[in-house]
Amino acid sequence: MPELMASGGRPSIWYETMGDASNDALVLLHGFTTTHRTWDKLGERLVKSRFLILPDLPGHGKSGVSSSWAEMGVGPTSDALAEVVAQEIGKRKAALLGYSLGGRVALDLACKHQELLSCLILEGASPGIEAEDIRTERRAKDDALADEIERLGVEWFVDHWQETALFSTQKDLDRDVFDAMRRDRLSNSANGLAMSLRAAGTGAMVPLWDKIGELKIPVLLVVGKKDRKYAEIGEAMRERIPESTEVRVNGAGHCVHVERPQEFATLTERFLAGVPATMLAADR
Repeated sequence: MPELMASGGRPSIWYETMGDASNDALVLLHGFTTTHRTWDKLGERLVKSRFLILPDLPGHGKSGVSSSWAEMGVGPTSDALAEVVAQEIGKRKAALLGYSLGGRVALDLACKHQELLSCLILEGASPGIEAEDIRTERRAKDDALADEIERLGVEWFVDHWQETALFSTQKDLDRDVFDAMRRDRLSNSANGLAMSLRAAGTGAMVPLWDKIGELKIPVLLVVGKKDRKYAEIGEAMRERIPESTEVRVNGAGHCVHVERPQEFATLTERFLAGVPATMLAADR
């Protein structure tokens, strides 16, 4: 499979491609603790009409773990992914979909490399923490948790992560779906997840609130109705991004594409097909 090797302070990125390369491209970025495999079901549906680019983010899956956490941050990662897009599709534009951590990377990429993109879909994503004191506090907590991951191991961390309030709705998933997500999380290394958290956690991320208003491409903000925190963030983003619409999906928490896969796939397909985002919101 293709791999963008580390260079110039950028992380190495392993990625898979699927589908006919002559089709319009869609880049899918997973969240913290998972890998590109989180998109398997969605990919089966979209690959019929799209050329899919599926990276593992730094510290996850088959991508590298740098000895310097600075090379694994949101900024260097988005620059590396911009290079992947240009490498795979040349001067054509790609659609970009990012979930959670992948959503923050996607948003950073869009703010810096908007010319590469036709549209943007953000699922359970945030532009970072605006207040410096809160951001500093969060970074300290992320660093402490990273130390615990390295000390206690990936299995301990996956158990801990799955019990956080953010993922409480995932306990209602079918057992086979829940188990598949757990296996995906356990496929990562403790060192990789710890380095990712230190480098690309919301505490380490440079906030983008003052830049998102410059986006001129269509933006779809997808959140679960049960995910109150990110629903509020999504609404605040909608007020700042000119061509954006927030869609709240019934019965879903933070991970809409896993908790309500059919609804998420339909939203994605219709948005990519050019259905106005306002109509998508009205459908809900």
